[in-house]
Amino acid sequence: MENKPVILVVDDEPAIRMGLAATIERHGYGVVTAVNGSDAIVKAKKSPPVLIVSDVMMPIVNGFEMKKQMSTDPQLASIPFIFLTARTASEDRVAGIRGGADDYVTKPFVTEELMARIEAVLRRVQTEQARGREQVQQAANEEMDKLRREILQNFRHELRTPLSNVIMSLEMAVNTKYEDPDEQAEFIHIALSSVDRLDALVADIILLSDLDQHDLNATRQLIDVEHHILAPIQKRLHRYPIKRINFVYDIKLANPVKAPRREFSQALAHLADNAFKFSPEHGQVSLKVRSGENGGATITIQDEGIGIPVALREKVFERFYQVSKGDQREFQGLGVGLTVARAVFSRLGGEVKIVDSEKGCCVVATLPDMRPEDIEYG
Repeated sequence: MENKPVILVVDDEPAIRMGLAATIERHGYGVVTAVNGSDAIVKAKKSPPVLIVSDVMMPIVNGFEMKKQMSTDPQLASIPFIFLTARTASEDRVAGIRGGADDYVTKPFVTEELMARIEAVLRRVQTEQARGREQVQQAANEEMDKLRREILQNFRHELRTPLSNVIMSLEMAVNTKYEDPDEQAEFIHIALSSVDRLDALVADIILLSDLDQHDLNATRQLIDVEHHILAPIQKRLHRYPIKRINFVYDIKLANPVKAPRREFSQALAHLADNAFKFSPEHGQVSLKVRSGENGGATITIQDEGIGIPVALREKVFERFYQVSKGDQREFQGLGVGLTVARAVFSRLGGEVKIVDSEKGCCVVATLPDMRPEDIEYG
């Protein structure tokens, strides 16, 4: 029976029940039997069949009531039904069809007719399921194509500026008329900064791809404060030298924090970058980190910017959402920073949310404590 499609036969008459079971088994199906609707519901929940062939008039729970109850259960609602009855009134047939039956056979029935109806219902269900899978796949493909177009459009836009800066700065640095070492060093610094921006851009594209392929890394390793928290944040801070932002941090780890290192650092960098981006000149951005009991942590980033209205607190986490002024994008970037950050923490069972704050914007990221199987040493 393990490799055969199983049909559930429901009838309160032992002779009919056994005869039906034997007939269906001879045609290559597995069979489970039940004596009434209540018994059938229990057995269907235990192991959902591909089809239910049921009498209508039964004690305790009749066929119509059984179908009605199953229709409210997500696990059982899609199972096709064929009703059997000795009653031939058209009202009963209509009631059966309205009750969700896929077919209706009167007793006494011819074996060949019953099996033909069973196979016809199963073929129809298989066709509908295949069509449904095709529609789901088509929708997924269309969504993926749309995503690719959006990524390419945004990537092309964001690629131009840093790439142009790299080319121009290196050309200026090697130009013979610029012999001042300090000036050459400045051009090289601009080029390196632009390369860093390009590298971050590519990293976001890769992470987005992993996210959409459901392949986002979730292996948790020991997090080093300097390398995996402060360094990526300070690298983002260097993008805003003119603002002269005062970055302060308060990191107290009673226990080690464990997370996917690259993704964790990338998420924190984006959260911090968002704070730096919207901070006023000479504004303060504060980072607070507290460890959990077993690898978890709570990260709070507070800025002194204009804040985010409650109505936009979920909107800003949407992919490619950007703060704009008129038709112009006010800030550089793909518009996926908060999307990436939330995706990383969500993949680990945590969350990223914007909370109420007296001034500016306050973002809290929660990394849950881990299970033993989440640990990778190294």
